[in-house]
Amino acid sequence: MAKARFIYNNRWRNGTIGATLTSENPQHPATDTQIDSLSMFWRSLNDTDDPTLLPCDLGAEYDIDFISLLGHNIPDTATIYFEGADDEDFSGGDLETIELEHNADNIFQFITSFKKQWVRIRITTPGNDDNYIQIATVVCGKFFEPNCNFDWKYSEGDVDPSEVGYSDSMVVFAQEKDEIFRGKYLFASLDDTVVINVQELITLCGIHKAFIICFDYNNANTESRWVRLSGVSRPRHVFHNIWSWDCLIEEIK
Repeated sequence: MAKARFIYNNRWRNGTIGATLTSENPQHPATDTQIDSLSMFWRSLNDTDDPTLLPCDLGAEYDIDFISLLGHNIPDTATIYFEGADDEDFSGGDLETIELEHNADNIFQFITSFKKQWVRIRITTPGNDDNYIQIATVVCGKFFEPNCNFDWKYSEGDVDPSEVGYSDSMVVFAQEKDEIFRGKYLFASLDDTVVINVQELITLCGIHKAFIICFDYNNANTESRWVRLSGVSRPRHVFHNIWSWDCLIEEIK
């Protein structure tokens, strides 16, 4: 089993949407791709044969080796590129272009690492029956991989978050909600270097910001989850250069 990978510092979320944006529906602006919710999304005004451009200024050069497009409606007839440049016009000879593999559900992809300040999604010849392009959330950043995988003593599965109350006569009233995925994973032998990443994840994300965990980077589209911490468990120092950490996660819908 491949080691789990984490992408927790979403550079796109903290960036500025660029001026070369192709179009946006006023009710669904491109800044919605920076929000940790699939209920809010960017939507273009229309779908043409011209390239659809969604640019972002990250504010500084950062290493990027992972990209995710969540809640999209991109058809399989389209070609999807993730590009990085040293100028906001994407016009120099320094352009880095990665073609993303289409996935009907969320797209999760590890890419050849590059370091750029300006990045964008470019979609060509979409041929979309919806007559617009939609993307809910974009994630891009650098993954970290713990020096060990989680133990086999883990638990995961769907749970029912419905709220249940009782009347004075003990009649049950329930506010039914969709089931959500929760998992608990013990990393029992983390080293000092990796714990720095874990502490940063906890500090940066808390229990409210989203991150991605990929359980098998060889099958990122099927083995990745967009999650938040369902509880904060700090790493415990077991022996010299050996730490244990309970990773408690809850999937974001």
